[in-house]
Amino acid sequence: MELQKEARIVLAPNPEHQLIARIKRVLRSTGYDALSHIRVAVEQNVVRLEGQVPTYFLKQVAQTQVLSINEVRSVINNLVVEDGYVGHF
Repeated sequence: MELQKEARIVLAPNPEHQLIARIKRVLRSTGYDALSHIRVAVEQNVVRLEGQVPTYFLKQVAQTQVLSINEVRSVINNLVVEDGYVGHF
């Protein structure tokens, strides 16, 4: 009796997906819950941040943290400061 060989698919790592994962880890590591809900997109090492945050301070924290990552060329900060923000600090 012969066992079937397992088909293995090897995917090359996508640098943009890896950078997005790294950015999300950095934002979560700040300790501000609101920053862990930010949507992140990357194209040619230009990062776009989208979503809502409760204060301008957190909008700036998000941008500063992302810019601290070496691979990031620039940040398009489309975060909106919402008075009626639903979430936690």
